[in-house]
Amino acid sequence: MNVTLDTPINGSDFVALDLSATNSPVYRTITSRPDGGTGIGIEFNAASGQYLAGSALNWPQESGLADNFGGQYNLTGISDRGFQLWVRPTSTAAQSIVMDTDQHGLRIDASGKFSMRYAGVDYSSTVSVTPNTWYHIEVVRPNGVANGARMYVNGSAAAIAIPSNDYAADTTTLMTVGTKTTFDGEFFSGVVDDLRMFVLGSTTSGTPTNYGTFNFLTDNAYVASPVTGIKGVAGDVTNDGTLTAADKTAFIAGWLKKRLVNGYQIGDMTSRSQGDLNLDGITNIYDLALMQAALSGTEIGTISAADLAAVPEPAAIAMLALVAAIVGVRRRSR
Repeated sequence: MNVTLDTPINGSDFVALDLSATNSPVYRTITSRPDGGTGIGIEFNAASGQYLAGSALNWPQESGLADNFGGQYNLTGISDRGFQLWVRPTSTAAQSIVMDTDQHGLRIDASGKFSMRYAGVDYSSTVSVTPNTWYHIEVVRPNGVANGARMYVNGSAAAIAIPSNDYAADTTTLMTVGTKTTFDGEFFSGVVDDLRMFVLGSTTSGTPTNYGTFNFLTDNAYVASPVTGIKGVAGDVTNDGTLTAADKTAFIAGWLKKRLVNGYQIGDMTSRSQGDLNLDGITNIYDLALMQAALSGTEIGTISAADLAAVPEPAAIAMLALVAAIVGVRRRSR
């Protein structure tokens, strides 16, 4: 078989941009992904120079899927996009995993860390690759050039890029999986599984089409996973599927902590483990309101002013009183 195996998602209709295989990468049955996912992935051997290549998603409004470039979708004005995948590298050498032209991609850099390509520039993370380990990775520009791109590794933000430059339009460079777009190096060794690409935003001409906005809770497959993602229990800071005293303790310990990546505040699985229940990157009064509502009426008990007294924040008691009032109003309204 010399093209990729494409499977409709939830039975939906879509047009695939098939990638042709070079030097015979091998399909493998997946049985051990951390989220319990199974199916067929593709295994690459760097020594054999194996890779996939084909039409890129590119700047969506100029991709082969756009109706004004021979495709069937109205993508005029669509520039935001992303991709996510499960990957199991077998080495830490410099290697390209996915390159959607040279504007959007995922690599392992020379220091053995995951790296994001955005607008032609590489942004390294602090996440070191452990060979023969599964990782879920998502690279996405969610909301225009002003908000840049970010890379999540297992649900935690690992790199953020907010440069002044936008994507460069590129209708000639291909998409590659397993090597650089020039096919002359950085061959990947390992398994790639469940690679999904998507676009975001609303079209600007013809019959308007809205492709949606980025929602971290539902659009990151790791976070949405019933095995490894958020379990959906109110106040479950530790994410073990139950509300216990440990969640209250974790919330208090994370009070007023801010999650910064490359100097930018962001909500992710790391900030959530510190009590950032609304995923805005900081554990504050808004999260406290959610936590108090979850704890109210339980044997655990709500969070008191004394619980937060160790935090060097003079307004803590006043904020706690405000939250108590908010929760009381919500309870009466029910």
